[in-house]
Amino acid sequence: MHHAILITVVILWSLLSGATALAQQDPAIGNWRGTLKAADGTSSTVIVTVAKSGDGYSGSTTGVGESAESPLTRVSVAGTRVTIEGAAESKLGPVTLGAELTVEGNAMRGAGTIGVGNQKIPVTFELQRRARQDVVQHHVAQRAEFFTGRWTFEYLGGEFPPLSAGDRAGSVTFSAPSQSSFVTGTVEGESLGKPFKETVTLGVNPDSKTVVLLERRADGVELVSLGSWTSPLAIVFQTAPVVANGRSYQLRRVLSVLSESAFDVTEEFAVDGGAFRKLGTAHYTKQ
Repeated sequence: MHHAILITVVILWSLLSGATALAQQDPAIGNWRGTLKAADGTSSTVIVTVAKSGDGYSGSTTGVGESAESPLTRVSVAGTRVTIEGAAESKLGPVTLGAELTVEGNAMRGAGTIGVGNQKIPVTFELQRRARQDVVQHHVAQRAEFFTGRWTFEYLGGEFPPLSAGDRAGSVTFSAPSQSSFVTGTVEGESLGKPFKETVTLGVNPDSKTVVLLERRADGVELVSLGSWTSPLAIVFQTAPVVANGRSYQLRRVLSVLSESAFDVTEEFAVDGGAFRKLGTAHYTKQ
């Protein structure tokens, strides 16, 4: 049972971009390859990358021979100590990952826990720094043009005003003026049996890899998000706080780039500056 769960989890995880000149200054930055071992002795090969993202860090994991990738929800670095956390959905139920790793030269090792539903599995990591050119990455253009065209989507998540209206499905069509760093989108769909229409504006600075997102919801709520696209694998967004009913709400998203024609979005929310909790997930497919 442990082996089957371990293999399923390995397929779910991936890590973001990596080794730059900063790796010489920051021992944690880089691409790492090694084994993930369960308590019963079973093991699988994984790749781990830690990348600088603005004032912080980002990352993900991937299994050998698998194309599925999912950025981590948290990567923090304190000297040679690296803490990673993540969450995903699987056929076995919600999957969580947490680990405390230590960098020792070109090695990184440590212990963590993989959770599937109510089951927690202790695991250990044994990783070695690997060459940048060996890392599997999607070669998408990190520009606003990536989003142009018509995308269909399905969102599964909680009804949580003012951040989310709950489950919904529909399409968004992005267009852009020639040579523009911005695209504008019209969202049309159905939520809880009722049609809705919204507008979206998205801008990308291809030099700094920053993204700005403005959403005007059908209920009048306006969300402003700042994103980091330092890796071609994902964009990590965080919204400006929205105040409603005397409380402050904030949304965090990870947009996972799967290919030129597909991406996933995972949303988390926080209230009054508290811890972030999962809100919902969406899948987008380009038509």
